[in-house]
Amino acid sequence: MEESFSESVFSRLPSAIRGLDLTHQKVFIHMRLGKRETDISRLLGLDEDNTRLKIIKVREALAQAGLLDLIEEPRFVSIHSSSEDEPEFQLRSFELPIEKRLILNEFLSILRDAIESLPHHQSQILRLRYRQDMTAKDILSFSKKISTSLVPGKNISELGEQDIFYALNTALKEVLKKVKVRYCESSVMCTDSLKYILEEVEF
Repeated sequence: MEESFSESVFSRLPSAIRGLDLTHQKVFIHMRLGKRETDISRLLGLDEDNTRLKIIKVREALAQAGLLDLIEEPRFVSIHSSSEDEPEFQLRSFELPIEKRLILNEFLSILRDAIESLPHHQSQILRLRYRQDMTAKDILSFSKKISTSLVPGKNISELGEQDIFYALNTALKEVLKKVKVRYCESSVMCTDSLKYILEEVEF
């Protein structure tokens, strides 16, 4: 039986997808939710060849709009991993209603873009703190081990834990500023809220 979607779900579709017909829009929503081709075919009552053609059409529309990352996880090579198969951003496994999942995925996409747009030293220090779960002391030790200061203008020999705390706080404020520009609803968000979010997701 086909899963029904509310009007609010369709109203949030990117313009590249809103320009397609209803079936293609539903294909996109299912792809956004990580459904496989066989599942989409069954849910929409389409044969596999027709489903495949519609998936290709959706991918082409997203690619032309530079929005392919909406259905594909961006790749990121971790500084602690030699694998290129680890996704940049993952949601922890918990169940949410479909509309909330779409909203959350959209927010996380904006958050990811904000982090990616930071200077390298800021995105790296955030990943060390929230992806690798390092303390300021751990980050300081790591920085000295690789003989690289993660705080511009600060010599590695002069670097202290307080400098790491300051750099982290500065990076968080920059991310918060970028997220607020993209998300008007986030005006009530503060750095503490952002810290909690970064602790609850993997990026």
